[in-house]
Amino acid sequence: MSMTESARGLHFTLAGYAPDARERADRLGVPLFLLDLTGIPQPVNAPAVALDATRS
Repeated sequence: MSMTESARGLHFTLAGYAPDARERADRLGVPLFLLDLTGIPQPVNAPAVALDATRS
């Protein structure tokens, strides 16, 4: 339990997200990424953009 308290989840997809899934992820602060054709993750929502901005 203690390990999960400090861990955050994120999700990747190849096909995209349904509008209700994106809305729920936004409310929960879950980063959503879409894998492009080259396999590079692209941020889909604000939490994903914020997480992507922290990489160097």
